[in-house]
Amino acid sequence: MKKQHWIWPIVALLMIVPNWGNAEEAVGLASGSLAIAESCGFGEGNVGAIIGIGDNSNNFLGSISYGFSQYTEGRLKLGLSDADRVDASLMFGADFKYQFLSRRDSNNPPLDMALGGFFEWVDYDGISVMELGGQIIGSYNATLSNGQHLIPYGRFGIRIENVSNGNSESDLRFGLNLGTKYEPSRDLGFFAEFQLDGNTGLWLGVEFRAF
Repeated sequence: MKKQHWIWPIVALLMIVPNWGNAEEAVGLASGSLAIAESCGFGEGNVGAIIGIGDNSNNFLGSISYGFSQYTEGRLKLGLSDADRVDASLMFGADFKYQFLSRRDSNNPPLDMALGGFFEWVDYDGISVMELGGQIIGSYNATLSNGQHLIPYGRFGIRIENVSNGNSESDLRFGLNLGTKYEPSRDLGFFAEFQLDGNTGLWLGVEFRAF
């Protein structure tokens, strides 16, 4: 049990640190997180659709993910982000995660945990915004009495946010995403997530197992 004691300071950090990085106004992420700590599995993949309503932008995008190993997963995102509620701009994102703790293992840690990184780019009528950072994800897979799964999760991210409109400015930002994934079956999942990172709002998604 002693090996698990270091997890709790990380959980506390997820709740406290985001307040430090948003003293100045941030553009924030357009694509949200919508990811639990568990990997989809080696050679398996999902496709999804995401809608995000934030105080800085409204967003619609699709995603495709692939399991490069039992515990490693990568994902691509492509869609539209609308910052002025008039014209939508093309956005691109990518992320990856490595699950370093699994509740299915014999030591039975209290949470599934993953580390990873992410990238996002969007151009709002000549104002280019690039986000590059790292993330830690924690989730708990609860099996319901009917065999379905409810998976609450949290993602803490730290990133460099670069805004360029002729002049380029980069700032260190923090973000927190808290949500739940509902899995009525192994091949289908629904997400509901609250994001706090400068583009605060609600993100909803659906994910299908494709292969």
